[in-house]
Amino acid sequence: MNSVSFAHGPAIVVAATVLAACGGSRPTPQNPAPAAPEQTVAQFLAAANAADLERMASLWGDQRGPSNVTNTIPPDQRQTRLTIMQRLLASDEHRVLRESSQPEGARLLQVELVRGTRRFTVPFTLVQVRTGGWLINAIGLDAAMPPTRPQS
Repeated sequence: MNSVSFAHGPAIVVAATVLAACGGSRPTPQNPAPAAPEQTVAQFLAAANAADLERMASLWGDQRGPSNVTNTIPPDQRQTRLTIMQRLLASDEHRVLRESSQPEGARLLQVELVRGTRRFTVPFTLVQVRTGGWLINAIGLDAAMPPTRPQS
């Protein structure tokens, strides 16, 4: 069995600390959810454009925290939902048209997305996380659905 001698102990502690500090941009107590609803939407859409489903999961959840931390949805279902969101929300550009207050402190942002020549407005509902910051709680994906062609 391999063992770590005392002489290597401090080096391992330093390496573990460095790795933990470089852990990425997921919300943690050290890296909370974005402070403003608009920042959350911007980061979520950037992650959708990059097909970064893990980052999307870290910005989507409820007051208890992100979906990839609270595990309120089975992982396979979460992956499917995120994949659908990513495909529908990938866009060339976006802008927040308006923001309004909702019951229980939630915020509703109407966000215009542009994909090629198509423009559409998608409602994003955000909630404040108990530990601070904002997460996307619901998205009106119907507005992002491509128009259907009439059948002849």
